[in-house]
Amino acid sequence: MYFVRVKHDFCAAHALQFEDGSRELMHGHNWSVEAVIACPSLDAGGIGIDFLDVKAKMAALLDSRLDHQNLNDVEGLSTPNPTSEHLARWIAERLASDLSRPLTGARLHSVTVWETSDFGVTFEVDQSL
Repeated sequence: MYFVRVKHDFCAAHALQFEDGSRELMHGHNWSVEAVIACPSLDAGGIGIDFLDVKAKMAALLDSRLDHQNLNDVEGLSTPNPTSEHLARWIAERLASDLSRPLTGARLHSVTVWETSDFGVTFEVDQSL
């Protein structure tokens, strides 16, 4: 199995509300997102999925929907909170079909969202996405 990894960054803000009712102040991050595509085989040219195709799909989604946004206002992220966990799944759900390649069996394996260089979350994609 080959695992192709592509990263893309964006800037956005969020504020979380905790179970005890307390709330963070609005603050921003320079988020980093890594998509991992599992490729069980390669095409005739020795490629499971083209890096540039993956980068273009990620950029189209992240730049148009998340970059320089308040994540609390993004549909599908605001309830209950725009956490890194929810963000990783939200991104995976939107990229999964775009990153599938029947010829090589390539499919989105996981999405990791880094809120900072020290804190990140990985969502592993279920085959049903």
